[in-house]
Amino acid sequence: MKRITSNSIILSLLAFHFSVLTTSAQSLTVEVKNPTADFRHEVVAVPTSKVLPTFHIAGQDVPFRVIEGAGLDVPYQLTHDSLLLIEAAVRPKGTARFYIIPGQPPKFPTVCHGAIHPERKDDFAWENDRGCYRVYGPALGRTGERSYGIDVWTKNTPELVVDERYHIEDVVMMPRVDSLRRVNRQRGDSLYRINSYHHDHGRGLDPYKVGATLGCGAPALMIGDSIVMPYVFSSYKVLDEGPLRLTVHLVQGKTQVNGCDVEEHRLIQLDKQSNFNRMTVWYEGLDRFVSFCSGVVIQREDPDPVVLGPNYVSYTDPTDQPRLHQAPLYVAALFPNGTVETRRHRGHALGILSDYRGEPYTYYFGSAWSKYDVRTPQEWQARIEWFMRSLAAPLEVTVK
Repeated sequence: MKRITSNSIILSLLAFHFSVLTTSAQSLTVEVKNPTADFRHEVVAVPTSKVLPTFHIAGQDVPFRVIEGAGLDVPYQLTHDSLLLIEAAVRPKGTARFYIIPGQPPKFPTVCHGAIHPERKDDFAWENDRGCYRVYGPALGRTGERSYGIDVWTKNTPELVVDERYHIEDVVMMPRVDSLRRVNRQRGDSLYRINSYHHDHGRGLDPYKVGATLGCGAPALMIGDSIVMPYVFSSYKVLDEGPLRLTVHLVQGKTQVNGCDVEEHRLIQLDKQSNFNRMTVWYEGLDRFVSFCSGVVIQREDPDPVVLGPNYVSYTDPTDQPRLHQAPLYVAALFPNGTVETRRHRGHALGILSDYRGEPYTYYFGSAWSKYDVRTPQEWQARIEWFMRSLAAPLEVTVK
């Protein structure tokens, strides 16, 4: 006689419950097909017009869950541009199925986060579970400090770290450090070292040197051979923030380009699990053809590990204190759209797009840290190639 255990009863009830839910008239099936020979783990999008009407009953929106084949909830997010995002993992050449059913979803932790930091001269900083980035705002511009590009902070944890770092350094620590240094310089320096985000305390740090450069992936126009360096943003708006995607719209201060009063717009998007930000940039007021460029700064201390691909540039950055930090940082800018020329130019590895007149242009920039998810330059190269293949052959999503 077969022994019936409490576990088998629970599993049978769960299986019955799951089969009822997935065959309900108020359920949808999302199929995600992987056309490539690579394992894929990324965020996929479904137009909400294909989903929400099913869960709009008697004039009210009904809460819904997204579950995978075993009946477990997976994170999802609704975006400003009417998309339902789902976190999907799909084996090579495989198909994963997700079921959208009525029910109250669990609260998933926020992984993709961004915020303004007036305590540090209006920095706007954002992060996901792979890395952190920041750009400089109006308060820094008023000081005259020459910091133009996109900064990179490292992390080796999926937890959010940026807000805490700012609070510890700029709110709690620095007033005490300055006061203590006036009394005892050595003790003040010691307090700084054990708290500053410029040192790694086990969860990452700010080791990247930007200054008057493009940093990691900032966009710019070119006049002849000169890069018209962007400066601080004048306004920002967070459009999406949640478990799966951060989207922010940045408007840069106006600048003169060939007699035109030009305003730059950036739409930056960072997804969970991704080493790369999606940047869409456009320029209002540009009425003639110029060249557009983006790329990464090459540090003087270590100019050799630059890779110029046909549609990307990458670099093994030694960090701002290579003898102290020891762990290099990997950065790259990728140009899957349009024909670009990649070359070294004025201290950068650049992708240059000719005959550009300000229309929206999309490219990608990103990073990885050798003390976290990418150990070697060879791994970084493989990560870039994998990402470019993924862009060329996106996951195929259908709703049934």
